[in-house]
Amino acid sequence: MAWDRIKQLKRIAGGWRKCRKGTTAVEFGLILPALLLLTLGALEGGLIMFDYHKISEATRRGLRTALTEDPIIDLAELASTPVPCSGSGGVSCNGVTVDNSATFDAVVSAMREVSSRITAANVIVTYTDSGLDISGTGETITPLITVEVTGLAYNFVAVRYLPGLPSQLDLPSFDTTRLSHTTLPNS
Repeated sequence: MAWDRIKQLKRIAGGWRKCRKGTTAVEFGLILPALLLLTLGALEGGLIMFDYHKISEATRRGLRTALTEDPIIDLAELASTPVPCSGSGGVSCNGVTVDNSATFDAVVSAMREVSSRITAANVIVTYTDSGLDISGTGETITPLITVEVTGLAYNFVAVRYLPGLPSQLDLPSFDTTRLSHTTLPNS
């Protein structure tokens, strides 16, 4: 009788080994977390690259606006040191007289058309003397204009709920520089 019982248990155990019902569901359950993490990571990576591109394009658009508008400062006051102009609480340009604050506002407005997250506090427009002199007299001024965006962060969308990961990623500074048109001295 005990021997029959052992044969019966072996037959039941052998049946379980041969039965493949539910293995696909178990394997899918094991792979699903990795698959979801990979999918969310790809989605988040694409969103980060899109945000990076938008801010880079906003910087270029701001520079185009700065090149076409009147200078923010009086270029006659431009010395050998760069003059950064920022707009946190009104336009200030490191002790140099602000001639046209509307240009700074136009630069920020053009940048906000591309990325609404950019504020005046994130934008720096820098004027630097290029040293180029088309007249040969040392009286012409040809500035380099740099538009820079700083202090922005990307807030995660998909992976923010995963434990151990930060909720945002600090973006690098974005800047673009071009040579402006030559300003001749007033005669």
